[in-house]
Amino acid sequence: MPVVQLTLQEACAVLDPPMSEPQLRIIIRALAIQPTGRRHNGQAGRPIDTFEAAELMRLHGALTPWLKPLPACRLPPRPIPVS
Repeated sequence: MPVVQLTLQEACAVLDPPMSEPQLRIIIRALAIQPTGRRHNGQAGRPIDTFEAAELMRLHGALTPWLKPLPACRLPPRPIPVS
């Protein structure tokens, strides 16, 4: 069975709740997740890293509790220091 490969940009387009490409890239680097392939984008230069879609979805699922917007909290305004 073929494995679905996604670039980080493609993965971010389908993740819900959304996650930015820089956020996903930082997490992948911090966890030392290695790309599973490379794809040429039709332009000169380095090919784009691809990752197994299922692995990215599992990672996103584990992070989802921290991605949900938190309810607004009502804190009193902090005084502005005057110097």
